[in-house]
Amino acid sequence: MKDLLIEILVEEIPADFAYPASLSFKKIIENTLKNNGLNFKSITSFTTPRRLSILVEEAEEKSKDDIIESKGPLLESAIKDGVLTKAGEGFLKANNIEIKNIKDIDEKESFDKPYLKELNGKKYIYVKKEKKGIETKKLFEENLENIIASIDFKKKMRWGDKDFAFVRPIRNIVALFGNEIIKTKIAGIETNNKITGHRLLSPEFVEINNPKDYEEILLKKHVIVSREKRLENIINQLEKIEKENNFEAVSKNKVSEIVVDLVEEPYLLTAEFDSKFLEVPKEVLTSEMIEHQKYFPLIKKNNNKNGDLTNIFVITANQPKTPQIIAGNIRVLTARLSDGRFLYQEDIKKGMDEMNTRLAMLMFRKELGSVSDKVNRLEKNAASLIEALNYNENKDNILKAIKYMKADLVSNMVYQFPELQGIMGSYFAKEMGLGENIATAIKEQYKPLFANDDIPSNDTGKAIAILDKIDNIVAGFYVGDIPTGSQDPNALRRQALGIINILVKSQKHLSLKKLIEETINSMPKESKNNKSENLINDIFDFFKSRFENDLHFSKDSISGVLSTEIDDIYDAYLKISAIDEFRKKNEELFSNLLLVFKRVKNIIKTSNTLIFEESILEEKAEKELYKIYKEKETQIKKLIENKEYQKTFSTLSSLYEPLDNFFKEIMVMVDDDKLKNNRIALLSLVDKIFKNMLDFSSLIK
Repeated sequence: MKDLLIEILVEEIPADFAYPASLSFKKIIENTLKNNGLNFKSITSFTTPRRLSILVEEAEEKSKDDIIESKGPLLESAIKDGVLTKAGEGFLKANNIEIKNIKDIDEKESFDKPYLKELNGKKYIYVKKEKKGIETKKLFEENLENIIASIDFKKKMRWGDKDFAFVRPIRNIVALFGNEIIKTKIAGIETNNKITGHRLLSPEFVEINNPKDYEEILLKKHVIVSREKRLENIINQLEKIEKENNFEAVSKNKVSEIVVDLVEEPYLLTAEFDSKFLEVPKEVLTSEMIEHQKYFPLIKKNNNKNGDLTNIFVITANQPKTPQIIAGNIRVLTARLSDGRFLYQEDIKKGMDEMNTRLAMLMFRKELGSVSDKVNRLEKNAASLIEALNYNENKDNILKAIKYMKADLVSNMVYQFPELQGIMGSYFAKEMGLGENIATAIKEQYKPLFANDDIPSNDTGKAIAILDKIDNIVAGFYVGDIPTGSQDPNALRRQALGIINILVKSQKHLSLKKLIEETINSMPKESKNNKSENLINDIFDFFKSRFENDLHFSKDSISGVLSTEIDDIYDAYLKISAIDEFRKKNEELFSNLLLVFKRVKNIIKTSNTLIFEESILEEKAEKELYKIYKEKETQIKKLIENKEYQKTFSTLSSLYEPLDNFFKEIMVMVDDDKLKNNRIALLSLVDKIFKNMLDFSSLIK
């Protein structure tokens, strides 16, 4: 057993390329060893901006010799009339065996020729080959260039006169098996056992004779080659800065995952920009620092709560602190913040009314016109939604928020920082004097952005978010751009779930089908590119699928409720919650209800036109069932009106015993048609009252 070390030294790898490439490299080495029958104890990948490395511990020096026996076709399929058939020829050719005389094929096993072997009373042709084990060192001498060429990168390049593609020019390759060099040449570079350290702090090459020493040697040469340890080092330094200054780093995890691939030995340094820039919205400053400069912005901590942004930021340097490093980073950031400040001030001067005039030039969808056309649709559809959600007191704010909600899309700031759309609009709204309610609504119009995200915090925001999202969803279906499989480039699934979450968390009742229909009617008729005969149901089914896939209820509870033609999302949610809760507490009773309703469903399939008459009832069990049904009918109706669904289902479940007794005592399919049909009609009444909550036929057991 020996250790294997391969290090590829390159010019700086782009930060977002490094880690995925190290995983690819590791997988290729692992597959190479396994596919050649070579066992090993462990495999570790390392990555820095300048190197990709693999350390395999206790790899076998040679794979075992093996005998491989291959089963071929039946004898009668391989040989006919003393001649090889195509099946026989194909089998021998695939195994690189030639045979001159068919008679030589007998039952004597041999490595030199095919032989016969009986299996389950039938004779088959077999061949047997001896596979010699391969030496690990030789395997990598012959295949290392192909292995390195196979490492996956988003983009590769060629350099000089080399006919070899890699992410960046290769400068050195270490290849060791035990203390022996794996001698080969890649991109014109001969493999060796010399490693270099940090480019500035320890650039000299030193020999390495034991792969196990790799990490320790590089650590002494100012390189933390383990990405995990480098990340831990960054977090520890950052937390020390936070604690000493009572600060909190913004987007700590996000920035850490970026800068870890920018340095070989991290040094976290603090610096200050001019406090005059703090008059610019903090989101602009933090976006500039995080997205463009890869800095950690710092905010004050007040009583364990995040406070204001400070003018102090954290640099992740690749060498110890010097005045030049601090000054250089401040100079670069100052230039960028100056640009941001200028653009923000220019946007304020223009104002949102001027921005709105330019929305006509911004395309929403080519089939449906501009963003200005979209805003006009939202204004048209607002009245009905405001009425349905009982937001009449907030009507003026909602209409004004709709008017200005997309203005920032044509601002200088959003052009530079697309992730700030909505956020910049809220600042512009405040500067324009539209008030906190409208500014907050514009800021939160895209919420919720993910499953557990907050919904908009005020009614204005909820209304414009619903209108915006339903317009996007209907627009996609209207022009035939519908999510398929894992493809959902316009995030329509997320937006459907967003509407569901807003309605549920706001406890608002709304006819979803009516909302869909009104939105469809607001679309230009000539732009429809969906041939469906029932687009409303298609979109409603799309929402149903979000219920089933993204809400944490039993799928059959969801299916059972949504199959009752309910289209009030919040009402459906309440019913599903009640049924799921009942099921958890009364598993046996619910299972029994399901069983008895399977019988009900089988009997009432053709009962649509049957009329129930109490006077026809004869037997005690059917009279008792009808009596309890009548007692519960009024009670259930009142509970449903009050939306007390847990009590509703508990009351419904009390019909189980008389229903079960009915089936034990009563024969439904009797010869007397009048009596039979009346009993079927009675069961239909019971089924109908349950359909106020769910349709048992849609449940899965």
